[in-house]
Amino acid sequence: MRIYDLLQNLISKKFYTEEAIKNKLNVFYAMNVLSDEEYSNLMLKVQEVYVVIEEVQEATEENIEATEVAE
Repeated sequence: MRIYDLLQNLISKKFYTEEAIKNKLNVFYAMNVLSDEEYSNLMLKVQEVYVVIEEVQEATEENIEATEVAE
C-alpha cells in the first residue's frame, strides 16, 4: 500500500484531528514523499471531510439557542 492510499484512508476515517493530519501531509510533502498533485488532492480531501463536522456543529448550536429562546 502506498503512503498516498494510506493517508486517504486515514483522512476518510478521521483517524487524526484536522490539524494533525495537515501537519503530517506537510511533512510528507516537504520530504518529497508526496507529489504536488497528491498533496493537493489530500489537502482538498481534508477540507471536504473535516468541514462537515464544523457545519453540523454550528447548526446544532443554532438549534439549541433557538429552542432556549422559544421556551
